[in-house]
Amino acid sequence: VENENLRLGVFTQDLAQELDVNARAMDLVTEYAREGKHGDITISNQDARGVMGRLGLSDEKPLRKVGELSGGEKARVALSMFALKASNLLLLDEPSNHLDQECIEALGDSLSNWGGKDGSVVVVSHDRAFCEQVGFTHVGTVKDGKLTVEERGLQERDWERYDISSTPLTGDSVSGEVIIELTPEEKAEQDKKRKMAFNAPKRIQKIEELIEKSEAKIVEYDDEMMTVGNDVEKLMALTDKKTKEEENVVALMEEWEELEEVIAEMA
Repeated sequence: VENENLRLGVFTQDLAQELDVNARAMDLVTEYAREGKHGDITISNQDARGVMGRLGLSDEKPLRKVGELSGGEKARVALSMFALKASNLLLLDEPSNHLDQECIEALGDSLSNWGGKDGSVVVVSHDRAFCEQVGFTHVGTVKDGKLTVEERGLQERDWERYDISSTPLTGDSVSGEVIIELTPEEKAEQDKKRKMAFNAPKRIQKIEELIEKSEAKIVEYDDEMMTVGNDVEKLMALTDKKTKEEENVVALMEEWEELEEVIAEMA
C-alpha cells in the first residue's frame, strides 16, 4: 500500500543508456529535478553542477552533450539526476555498474549515511564491497519465487550460490550442498577471471581516462575541420585521425563492458 507521503526515487542500471544524447548533461539534471508532482522548480544550474561535481563531473563536463561523454560519465549524470530529486525511499538496481572505484566508494559512503529515521534504501546488487560499505539493516533473499526479508546485516552465506536442484547434475553431494568438479581448463579460466575482476577497477579508471582523451581529440579534429576550408588533403588527414580515435573509443567501451561482466560474474 503506497503512503501519500511516499517520495520514491528509482535508479535502474539501464538509466544511463536511456539519456538523450543530444541534450547537455546539466540540462537533463536540472529538468529532471524540476519536473513532476514532487519536482522543485527552484533547483538551479548551480545546484546541478554542485551535485555533478561531487560525483566527478567537474569543469566543463556538465556543459557537454551526453553523447560526448564516456559510459562512466553518463552513469554519473544519471546518478546526479537521481540524487537531486527529493526522495524518502530509494530503489537502486545495480547502481555501481559502469562507475569507477572512486565513484562507487563515494556512492556507498553517501548511502550509508542517507535518510536517517525518515528515509530508506533498497538495493539490488552483486557488488559485495559496495553492499558491505553501505551497511544494510535488512537482507532480502529471493528463492523459489518468494522473497524472504530478515532484519540483520550481510553474512557470508548471502554470497554463496544457491542450487535450486535437489539432485546434483555432476559432482558429489555433501550435507545437501553440491560440489561441482571443474576441469583444469575451467579452473584456469576461473583463475583468469578472478585476476581480471581484481584488477578491473583500476583498469576501468584507466579506460575512462583514455576515452576522455580520445573524445577530446575528436572534438579537436572537428574544430580543425571547420577551419581548413576546401583543403581536401587536410580534410582527409583529419578525417582519418578522427576515425582512428572513434574506433579507439569503441574498442575501449567494449573492453569496459567485458570487465563489468567479469566483475558481476565473479562477485
